[in-house]
Amino acid sequence: MKIDELTRDAVNACLNCRIPFVLYALPGTDRLVFYASPVGETGMSPAFVDDSTDCFFINFFDNDEAYTPGVKFSLDAEALLQLCKARSFCQPCAEIRPRISATFRASYHEAFSRIIPRLKSDGGKTVLSRHRTVFTKRLPVDIVMDYFSLTDSTFRYLCYTPETGIWFGSTPEILLESDAKSREVRTMALAGTRRSDDDASWDEKNLYEQSIVADFIAETLKKEGLDVTIDDLSERRFLNIKHLCTEISARGDIDVVDLMQELSPTPAVAGYPRDEALEEISRYETHRRNCYGGYVGVRIDGNYHSYVNLRCCFMAPAVFGKTSGWLCNLYAGGGIVADSIEEDEWNETNAKTEVLAKVLSGADGSFAVEGTMINSGSIEILDAPMVS
Repeated sequence: MKIDELTRDAVNACLNCRIPFVLYALPGTDRLVFYASPVGETGMSPAFVDDSTDCFFINFFDNDEAYTPGVKFSLDAEALLQLCKARSFCQPCAEIRPRISATFRASYHEAFSRIIPRLKSDGGKTVLSRHRTVFTKRLPVDIVMDYFSLTDSTFRYLCYTPETGIWFGSTPEILLESDAKSREVRTMALAGTRRSDDDASWDEKNLYEQSIVADFIAETLKKEGLDVTIDDLSERRFLNIKHLCTEISARGDIDVVDLMQELSPTPAVAGYPRDEALEEISRYETHRRNCYGGYVGVRIDGNYHSYVNLRCCFMAPAVFGKTSGWLCNLYAGGGIVADSIEEDEWNETNAKTEVLAKVLSGADGSFAVEGTMINSGSIEILDAPMVS
């Protein structure tokens, strides 16, 4: 996958001036699409629920508000650069910033220890997440081009909105794809995780975890009065790991936006029963998930392509010591059930962030620092980057 110089310049201009933009590629294609849409007088990026305009959207985890940040397909790369030449302007700063400190192992242990007794008593599942913090000297465009090239079967994106800040990701999990003409939607239950080279039979823990997600999605679709088709269980590979996957389709009269909000967050990223899982996540996780575990996607010609926001990174320009670069939060979680083993779950989150951490470090591993080397006294988050 390659990016032309015009698009590269447009992305850098948007990062410099904090102009809402998206660079994305749909699964199975190496075609990169760029659009930008400067914010209006409200200082808010366009919500994709406003009208039927083609757009990109990115939502927060467990967001129950009607408003969803997005980027309307208003300006392509050439038009954006012409606008920047015509007048000098910078848009509002991001409302949220990445965390400097990562999730401590002790904090994860404390959360796990408090969740397990309830699961052993009542059953169900809670997805416990953590984040790694990395400072990298690599430029965002270089990072995402390397990352995107590894993951051509996923939805890949780099975006900025003032509500969300800068995010990029490569997600294999479909939340909802719609076809307005056929009145059909497609989704999937993706859960259970192991190394991609592990060919042993899947254990009961992973099979149970995945069945919770599949049952929830199927029941949600049926409650909407849709005719539901459930495919056989399969495997879905993503770089160094693989998941159990059940593809699900449905047909009928569908309000796609309402259905996305009803499905999200699925038990794959929250847990089940959902209310209990969300309460535990809010109580025991030491970080805000922000857009991790929410949904992200595009609307094109009235059809939606939405995905669960996984294998993603939240970043901001920063200075570490005297070095300019980017502070990055990498997110991953694992489904905790009654017989989960804490060390296995922690290692699973390492596996899920392993490839992305390597991309941030560059080919020779010299472009990033992580963990205890980063502290609040040595790093400063900036409003605008130094982009060449």
